[in-house]
Amino acid sequence: MKLVRYIFILGLFYLLILLFGCSPKSVTTDYQDLKSSSKSWIPFYGYESVTFEFDTNTMVFTGIGKETSYDYIRYMTDQSGFFNVQKDYYAYLERQSLIFESPTTDYFITYYLERDKGDTGDWDIFKVSVGDGDYYKSEMKIVTYETDKYDKGERFSYKATVTLNEKVFNDVYYLKQERRPFEIYYTQAQGIVAFKLSAKETWTIK
Repeated sequence: MKLVRYIFILGLFYLLILLFGCSPKSVTTDYQDLKSSSKSWIPFYGYESVTFEFDTNTMVFTGIGKETSYDYIRYMTDQSGFFNVQKDYYAYLERQSLIFESPTTDYFITYYLERDKGDTGDWDIFKVSVGDGDYYKSEMKIVTYETDKYDKGERFSYKATVTLNEKVFNDVYYLKQERRPFEIYYTQAQGIVAFKLSAKETWTIK
């Protein structure tokens, strides 16, 4: 009887060593590309110049080139089952970014797209921002594609028509905040079309 108990305890001890001594298994899935419909949210090739005006002043921004890359991200961990080794799932997720700089000011415009993936689905997120050299920034966040439905932290409002400095813009996404840039306005056709730097200083695309 003692021998049977000893063998049982020894076997259990060996099983625990196998279970907890094994490192998680890594599984790499296919490359995950941004949807083509999401890429259309950056309406530039990468080196265009865009001019904004306020009163008689102008501010010119020039793109420094569109960049595409892939980040190796763990998107899911499977720990189901007591006797199964943990599996960590990784994928190469696409990112695309474009920065516009203004050589005569500290302001810049950034367009950024990222592919994301989780255990419930996958999605694309678009971020567009206006900032300055003092690290003040206003950033909108828009989900452009998703296969699941839950809050992903979107930050924007929408109006069918907006009039700024006597110019009419259609299908406008915008964001208002308490610090500068106080307001930014974006359309899929033109990108950033306006931004507000003070109560009486709204710059609009020329």
